[in-house]
Amino acid sequence: MFLILLATMGGGVISTVLLLPYGILTALMAAPLCASLCAAAAGAVLMLRRGNAWNADAAFEDATDDQTDAMVKMLRDIAAKGRESSADAKRTSRSSKAA
Repeated sequence: MFLILLATMGGGVISTVLLLPYGILTALMAAPLCASLCAAAAGAVLMLRRGNAWNADAAFEDATDDQTDAMVKMLRDIAAKGRESSADAKRTSRSSKAA
């Protein structure tokens, strides 16, 4: 992601510098287009460097699933403790009459 950001910024600056002799308006209008093209090229290079497994990220999905399961278990434990404490609070909050 960092490489794509650098390619975008560099492409915009370089295209602005190269097109400046044709006028400031032309250079400023072409800069976002050239920056976007450089970002797309950087993304394609990153995709090609990963090889055939560029869209298969099974290790990431497994790790994310494990983290999600652990978080859900923790939240359910907290909810169960909250229900227990509210049930205890209801039992102990009897009004006592002073004699």
